[in-house]
Amino acid sequence: AYPDDFIRTIRKAKAIKGPKFIHAYSPCPSGWRMDPRKAIEVSRLAVRTGVFPLYEYRDGKYSFTKEIKKRKPVEEYLRLQGRFRHLTPADVAEVQAIVDREYEELVAKVEASGR
Repeated sequence: AYPDDFIRTIRKAKAIKGPKFIHAYSPCPSGWRMDPRKAIEVSRLAVRTGVFPLYEYRDGKYSFTKEIKKRKPVEEYLRLQGRFRHLTPADVAEVQAIVDREYEELVAKVEASGR
């Protein structure tokens, strides 16, 4: 969904001596029961909702590589995927609360890193 970010991340990792870890997000249309034409949209929503924030951890510091100023509701991400059809509104609210909490924890780590 964000190829420039991905390429930049790979180049940075390539320049680092020693082990590296890259956690990449890749949708699975058949397993997630979604229209393959929606793969990029779902990937962008994963980032824009905070489900899969783009950040890096390097030399003991956290920083966002793609900062989202105003996150979208997690429901927008979930409703495009058949694998989440069974979720009730209460379940969606719970997922939203978890994403909000974890995203705020990441924001705190970025701020504590001074970036």
